[in-house]
Amino acid sequence: MLATEQRRIALAALTGPRLLDALATDAGVTPDVVKEWVRTYLREKADLGPGEVRTRVRKGAEIIRDRRGVPHLFADEPYDLFYAFGYAQAQDRLWQLDYLRRMAHGRLAEVYGPAMLESDILARTIRITRVSEEILPRLGAESSLAFDAFADGVNGWLAQLPVGLPVEFAMLGYEPEPWRPVDSIAVQRRWWWYLTGRLHVLYTPELVRTGIGEGARYDAFYTPDAPVTYIVPPGAYDPTPARPDGGVAALCDAFGGAPDAVGSNNWAVAGALTASHTAMLASDPHVYYTIPPEWYEAHLHGAGYDAVGLAYPATPGLVIGRTPDIAWGITNNICLQRDLYLERTDAAHPDAYWHDGAWVTMTTVNEQIAVQGGRPHHLTVRFTARGPVVDHLVPPEARPTQLWRGEVRGEQLLALRWVGAEMSDETQCMLDLARATTVDEARASLHDWRCPTWNLGLADSTGKIGYQCVGALPLRGRHALGYRVGEEPLDAWRGYIPFDGLPALDDPPRGWIASANNPTAPPDFPYPLGGTWTPEDRAPRIERLLAATNPHSLETFRALQTDVYSGRAARGLPALLAALGTVTTARDAAAVAALRNWDCRLTTESAAAAIYYVFFWRWHHRVVTERCTPDFAPLVVDSGWGLSSRLLHENTADWFADDGARLAAIHAAFAEALDWLTERLGPDLVVWQWGAIHQLGVRHPAARTPLQHAL
Repeated sequence: MLATEQRRIALAALTGPRLLDALATDAGVTPDVVKEWVRTYLREKADLGPGEVRTRVRKGAEIIRDRRGVPHLFADEPYDLFYAFGYAQAQDRLWQLDYLRRMAHGRLAEVYGPAMLESDILARTIRITRVSEEILPRLGAESSLAFDAFADGVNGWLAQLPVGLPVEFAMLGYEPEPWRPVDSIAVQRRWWWYLTGRLHVLYTPELVRTGIGEGARYDAFYTPDAPVTYIVPPGAYDPTPARPDGGVAALCDAFGGAPDAVGSNNWAVAGALTASHTAMLASDPHVYYTIPPEWYEAHLHGAGYDAVGLAYPATPGLVIGRTPDIAWGITNNICLQRDLYLERTDAAHPDAYWHDGAWVTMTTVNEQIAVQGGRPHHLTVRFTARGPVVDHLVPPEARPTQLWRGEVRGEQLLALRWVGAEMSDETQCMLDLARATTVDEARASLHDWRCPTWNLGLADSTGKIGYQCVGALPLRGRHALGYRVGEEPLDAWRGYIPFDGLPALDDPPRGWIASANNPTAPPDFPYPLGGTWTPEDRAPRIERLLAATNPHSLETFRALQTDVYSGRAARGLPALLAALGTVTTARDAAAVAALRNWDCRLTTESAAAAIYYVFFWRWHHRVVTERCTPDFAPLVVDSGWGLSSRLLHENTADWFADDGARLAAIHAAFAEALDWLTERLGPDLVVWQWGAIHQLGVRHPAARTPLQHAL
């Protein structure tokens, strides 16, 4: 146990107003001693206090932590169980809960300064707080109780705090406010936005059109470079049922063509194909690595529950999990749950927009955002019938007033409509799902799920496997990849695809189900499922490995989850080597030799993997800048990867002036790649390893000094 003065010095070393050496000199010890005081101070801060405390639970609750620290929560009443859930999360993640709450309500800048102002502006513009406040009184009794009890549990820990607040609060110089149920809803909604907002998906097509025009080149930019596989295969549905919407545009595949290894995966295998003769499910959702992590593992036991899985911090439901009877896992479905609408304005009608044949005054909300160390930021948010005006959330080049370079279209604004701003109660769905015992019961529990849109993989103890697309998918009168028009009736939302009309699958004859952010169903599916999927390689690779392996086991699942084979590299490597031809320098020859011997696996020790993908990165930049102007190219460079892959083989859509120009660009990109690797790792190709250029590098958001980063 540290003495008071040692604790003061440890905190001073962490916050960094004085150098570590100076603090050590003043204390008459070495810097290493001060570092050990810091470590001891942090260990003391992790103390959970006495084993038994008096709280507001009604009949009692117990938290038992296993050797990995995962809390197993036991209670007889729902209130007590979710009180314990909030209490345990606060024990482990109190600072993270407050950080996520501030992010959701748009209050990060008041602690972190101007660097977080952009995040606050986003939260205030899409009105996370207001939406959450509107949802809270409309929740059902069960989910409302869960939010209330969870908040009471967080505050119960705040009332105990055996060793004071977590160190982050001392480092940043503030204290958290009591937790409210609306805070959990707000955190959840902000996460929904992260999963479904992604405005770049909507403005990038507009920028590409402006940069390269319509036609063959535009189509080529959004065409994948590999055959597309669908989660629900052809023939697994009736393509022509009666449709209540009266008929809308057919499904349109829109492909982002993302780089390899970006996205989520899940799959389920029936008992007939497993060594245990029971159904198995794997879920591998790729959220960002963060410190603390964006998942919270827990086991809920009692009050009608026996479920273990992952919650999003600050919320009481399990997003991924299993019970003795059923398991479920997710990937992002990526069907569009938001639109950006062009709203016509006119200088003769200030603060108004054209709607339903008349000029309508926009609603205006004034926000004041506190900024630590600076003046408050004043934000005015305007609203149309569709939602908030969000011009300031897109790059200047993508705003209507700039995008068409003076072409006469009238003054226009961008308004956002988003499913996540509407009433829904996904927590109730999670509670029902955690009590389901069969695939059919699990599917029924998801009937009212609205946001986000997910691919649910399901497996139950009877051996049944299933798939269910969930989420409110708007019905629109026409397909439009990019902005929609507020005064165009065909662009208005006409309700949503009914739950029974969403893609689903049960026990397919092949014995397995898989998803990897690939398209949900083929073009003849009876409802439109327009989205921006990433179809290349991951889903086909999963399907090939599932089909080629029998029987499946934990070991085969583990091997599949850690598979590092690159289908895109396997397709592109022969074309690259052919384009390079005979090389003349020793460096080029060594790099080409490594590529010729490469198995297209992205192992950490592979130099060939680093060479190929640094080349592909530089090549893709050259492809984009070949047709897009310098102001547009940086904004669209995250798209069009499939085009770059195809251009290794041929001059698709006459992208380059001629084939000689294409080959010259390949040579130039290859030289850039080798220069880049040499500059960062030195001239020795042996150390040009995939692992050397892929370091995690995640930092705690509260860390501001070298010592904090080092610890």
